[in-house]
Amino acid sequence: MSVSMHDVRRVLDPDEPDYAATARLGPESLPHLRALVDGDDPLLASKAAYAAGLLEGDTGQEVITVAARSTDPALRVAAASAAVNLPTESAAAVLTDLVADADAGVRKVARSSVPEDAPEELAHRAREAAPPPEEDAGATPPLSPSDATQATTPMPSEHASSGLMPGEAGNGGVMPGEGGSGMVGEAPIVPGKMPGER
Repeated sequence: MSVSMHDVRRVLDPDEPDYAATARLGPESLPHLRALVDGDDPLLASKAAYAAGLLEGDTGQEVITVAARSTDPALRVAAASAAVNLPTESAAAVLTDLVADADAGVRKVARSSVPEDAPEELAHRAREAAPPPEEDAGATPPLSPSDATQATTPMPSEHASSGLMPGEAGNGGVMPGEGGSGMVGEAPIVPGKMPGER
């Protein structure tokens, strides 16, 4: 079956490509997928890289490898995603550099694409490149000892033991002018109401 660039574009051009149809185009689509990966349309290049991974066996590895070496992080992410569909050895060849990529998004996708039976070298690189658990979860890093000291050091004129600013009294959240009895002047204080409101 002869496959043209038109056939490949017809499948990949929609917002939601029919990747199963691309896979059915077979290895004859490879020159066109490679041309798209090398092209100047990053979105289409990413779709082509992913589609190459859906071809039988490791036929698409060369196209995915080209995408993995791109200067565009989105294309490297597509290559990392495509590697999931490759046999273990081929996936390892694609992912070895991507798990330690300079771009955090590429690293994350590449690490999630590492096969369970990956060669030890790739598994080791993926572990080495992994951020600490708190960074991976988006948590804020713990305070350094000097930051912690600064966080507890009172501001000038602040009451060191209570955290109160000048003019504040330690009276449990009562505003100036309010008495401790919950009264402003003669009007009772009603939660959620301003003085004078009923």
